[in-house]
Amino acid sequence: MKRRSELIELEREMKIIDELLREAIPRGSPETLYDAGRYLLTARGKRIRPILTILSYKAVGEEKKKIEEVLPIAMALELIHTATIIHDDIIDKSPMRRGLPTVNYKWGEDVAIIAGDLLFSKAFGIIGSHPIRELSKIVSKACIELAEGEILESLHTSDTEMTEEVYLEIIERKTASLFEACTRCGAIVGKGSEEEIEALSKFGFLIGIGFQMTDDALDIAGELKLGKPIGIDICLGKPTFVILHAIKEAKGKDKETLKRIIQDRSCSSHDIKTALKIIKSTNSLKYASERAKYFIKKAKDNLKVLRESDAKKKLEFIADYVISREF
Repeated sequence: MKRRSELIELEREMKIIDELLREAIPRGSPETLYDAGRYLLTARGKRIRPILTILSYKAVGEEKKKIEEVLPIAMALELIHTATIIHDDIIDKSPMRRGLPTVNYKWGEDVAIIAGDLLFSKAFGIIGSHPIRELSKIVSKACIELAEGEILESLHTSDTEMTEEVYLEIIERKTASLFEACTRCGAIVGKGSEEEIEALSKFGFLIGIGFQMTDDALDIAGELKLGKPIGIDICLGKPTFVILHAIKEAKGKDKETLKRIIQDRSCSSHDIKTALKIIKSTNSLKYASERAKYFIKKAKDNLKVLRESDAKKKLEFIADYVISREF
């Protein structure tokens, strides 16, 4: 099967990143801090961001290049992503991540905050030491936008009247900005042309939108094997794309019930089951899937400027994979 063979081919990049991440935060004192900092790095994640960085590097310039030049940047970007999810879990008070207890659940919020800061500091130390000074500006801009997106999302908690435009603004800042930084940095280190750099930047940005839309849908339709509880966005009162569409499409009592559950941030088993039933009855999952596919198609269109290569094929595969994760 093509998908399986493509995943196997990406294993090499994933193994390299995993090894580097294990070495990125060495054991140190105080032990609690470094254990907490290393914890999620040793849990096998998707590694989509560093892989996008590596493939963007390989897709431009000379066809045969050693990836050692881009590996530190790819690793640093994954450190930043890991730091953000540690802080995300604190905000959401999440007990599970990647099938494991979260850092905040295992060590407490105080340690988790500092562990996230440790990863950020390590990442910017790596990026700042790179001879291409522009990379620091790109990643700094992405992190600022990410912070803005987090607060914008927080300000709209339980906002059942939020528009699709505001939702898109949130995920563009919170998620797409870092994806864009990954592909842009990879293309720059790979000495791509201006056209290639811009094309891959847009590709990363649009992939990020499709990725987040799919993630939001999986919160409603996924299974516990995804490594986190189902319906957590309902419990947190997060007006995601699926939830907003369901509120818009639901009728009468169902509409009012769903709005009440989101506004109350109800975590009762009964209310979550009720909300899930209403959401699934509105075909909002199908709508979210179609919208995610739209952004992924736009993303892949940007790859047309690249020469044909194994790296380009893998970028196309990742684009398709992002929206093919099980609903």
